[in-house]
Amino acid sequence: MTMSLISDELGQASTKKKEFLGIMEKLIPWSEWVGIVQPHYYKGERGNKPYDLELMLRIYVLQHLYNLADDAARNEIIDSRAFSQFCGVDSSNQVPDGDTIGRFRHILERNQLGEAFFTNVVESLQKCNLMLKKGTIVDSTLIAAPSSTKNKEKQRDPEAHSVKKGNQWYFGYKEHIGVDADSGLVHTVETTAANVHDSNMVVELLQGTEEDVYGDSGYLGAEKKDDAILVNNEGKPIRYQINKRPSQLKKASGEKFELLKAIEHAKSSVRSKVEHVFCVIKRIFHFCKTRYRGREKLHQHCCTLFALANLYLARNRMKVA
Repeated sequence: MTMSLISDELGQASTKKKEFLGIMEKLIPWSEWVGIVQPHYYKGERGNKPYDLELMLRIYVLQHLYNLADDAARNEIIDSRAFSQFCGVDSSNQVPDGDTIGRFRHILERNQLGEAFFTNVVESLQKCNLMLKKGTIVDSTLIAAPSSTKNKEKQRDPEAHSVKKGNQWYFGYKEHIGVDADSGLVHTVETTAANVHDSNMVVELLQGTEEDVYGDSGYLGAEKKDDAILVNNEGKPIRYQINKRPSQLKKASGEKFELLKAIEHAKSSVRSKVEHVFCVIKRIFHFCKTRYRGREKLHQHCCTLFALANLYLARNRMKVA
């Protein structure tokens, strides 16, 4: 076989990476996202002609799907046939350098376009009737931040904070999300320092249409706070279905214990849907630690992550051409 035939055969070979990128290729509304970025992108009136906007957007998406830094994204596109095909390039000369990729990312961060992508996906899912908005699951996850002081300012990220969970200390941020109780898809994302208590963010995560709110024991007492939302937009009371602590169940015995155990199991069967989202973010997209300094940068990054996670989780329910 000639080298050209071998190359063609390798290009057509199926791999898990190609299959995954093929799925995301079909799910992402490229034309709509390009339209969101277009007003903020370089016009090309002076200097060199800017790189194609969709190419830059595809590289930005790859960074989120595989947790890649700017220079690493360029290297992977050149090294990986699956990545180069996803971006539509066939030469290293067509791939921008790390600085150019970083400048494009900064454009999206400054103009809060990560939030715009997330809003676009949520609206699309609502149009497909995949979000019923009758119940919300609230939860949060820690995102570690670099604790090193080997930088220009000689200090850790001033917007991050330390928090103790169990017997271990963590430094970083916390992602708070509101998830539709029926579909398990994220409708609200908020980013705070790691020391902000979960129950203080419940109001920010509700949409006003809920009849039920689900959460783990970290949200106990949320309905008793001064700013708690107790009725929805239609004037109906909101039921806070918060899991009790295991120690609270131990106080009961006999039939009462079995009844409480069944109630807690029913709550947990709904609340468990939120873990699917975190599984996608941390296990499939491999995002557990931020490389960016500042809450706003992380927030825009996570908004895009949860937009992509929503698309991935809804892949079997969406009508994709």
